Amino acid sequence: MKTREKPLPMTVLAGFLGAGKTTLVNHLLRHPGGRKIMVLVNDFGELPIDEELIATREENILTLANGCACCSMGGDLFAAFSAALDFTPPPDHLLIEASGVAEPKRIANFARAEPDLVLNGIVTVIDASNIEDTRSDQRLSGILNNQILTAHLLLLNKCDLVGTGDIERHKETLVEINASAPILAISNGVLPADIFFGNDSPQPDSAPTEEGVNTHSHESDFSRWSFETESAIDKTELREILETLPSSVLRLKGIFKSLDDDQLWTVHKVGSYIDFALLTTYGDVSGRTGFVAIGLSNSKLREIMNEAFDSLE
Repeated sequence: MKTREKPLPMTVLAGFLGAGKTTLVNHLLRHPGGRKIMVLVNDFGELPIDEELIATREENILTLANGCACCSMGGDLFAAFSAALDFTPPPDHLLIEASGVAEPKRIANFARAEPDLVLNGIVTVIDASNIEDTRSDQRLSGILNNQILTAHLLLLNKCDLVGTGDIERHKETLVEINASAPILAISNGVLPADIFFGNDSPQPDSAPTEEGVNTHSHESDFSRWSFETESAIDKTELREILETLPSSVLRLKGIFKSLDDDQLWTVHKVGSYIDFALLTTYGDVSGRTGFVAIGLSNSKLREIMNEAFDSLE
């Protein structure tokens, strides 16, 4: 296995059969936001990648036209991790599509055992047109509830097939099961890659991003915030701040100098999941430190984040 300069971010995509995971994956492959994505799936046949995205075929690996790749995990998850870490060109992000009946947390725990991988979060897709039928089936409800409960981000998909009242009722159900995960209502698996993956480069922009300013038309529901600081930060205090942020703050990443050891650290947050990691390489760091966040456009993101981070100055 090749030695990586920094761990490869990994996101686990979960969801019951027919929730729309494949549609979402195809959308992310078409609109990767500049990322090279390696997709691992339980069964290669479950992911019919659109033909126009395929550049070459080789055994169970597809190399896609935009530089991404897709392959089967087969029966050995660690062997699949090794293949992803050795792939050329190296991916920027590893996306694992769990089977419709899988427990996503178990896959995430496997990743934690691999030092060259870092968990970016568990994202679960829920079928808005079928959630009630699935939860009413005693054979299936436990599986679906587990996928919802262990998620760090919940995507209520196929919202174009149900009414507004149904969407709100389904959101209430999801909150009852998992109160800490942000919930996004989407249709046809359409979601900006920055929302799904977070910002893979957690350095802030050169200037604060105005709330409501977006780079893609389909991102009009989201806004961004950035915060630069040269001050050393107490990790315990920062964790406490992040734990109090509302679910309307979908994702946050940052690079900061720790008050404890005067070293540079990275932090990543999605839902209730917060991860700190010592930054061991500096090749891709410009020298600026700070944080970036993505939230819902109607959430007053700037006010929320500025108030939360004022104490760090």
